[in-house]
Amino acid sequence: MKRIFLLITIILLLTNCKMIMKGAAKYWTRKQIKEFVGNCEDHASKIMSDEKAVLYCDCAVDVVAEKYNSFEDAMKAGLIEVLKIAKDCK
Repeated sequence: MKRIFLLITIILLLTNCKMIMKGAAKYWTRKQIKEFVGNCEDHASKIMSDEKAVLYCDCAVDVVAEKYNSFEDAMKAGLIEVLKIAKDCK
């Protein structure tokens, strides 16, 4: 029973990540999304597990792209502002 629950959870998480990336793709290029997520994971993995950093950054890219349709504007906003925007990502 636990294995089935774990499998369902993993499938849901992977599905959610793909849906999140689609949201960011409305505004940013794949290269920009990859850059944002890579930088985010580098920083986030210093304060949380790698797995949690991946989930957090997959959420954060969508939330930040929704707020800053321009990737350049998001980069100008700075880390503190981006963290405020992505505060609800877990």
